[in-house]
Amino acid sequence: MSDVFDSHRSIIDAWPTLSDFAADAGATYGAAKAMRRRDRIVHEYVSNIVKGAQARGIVGVTADLIADLAAKEIEEKAAS
Repeated sequence: MSDVFDSHRSIIDAWPTLSDFAADAGATYGAAKAMRRRDRIVHEYVSNIVKGAQARGIVGVTADLIADLAAKEIEEKAAS
């Protein structure tokens, strides 16, 4: 996993604005806001988010990273 991105929210916050993230993801502003609040990127937006990060020069955002962070969250909930 990336040292820079330790949560889905940290990925979302790498964009200049939430509106920019929403536009790159192909999501509404409301959907982007919900993803940030829930700290959970919805799988249907992953491909667009990765492409958007590459276009903006946001290094380290990959589909594998997003999946690993989701798996980590599931493991932590199961352990508690």
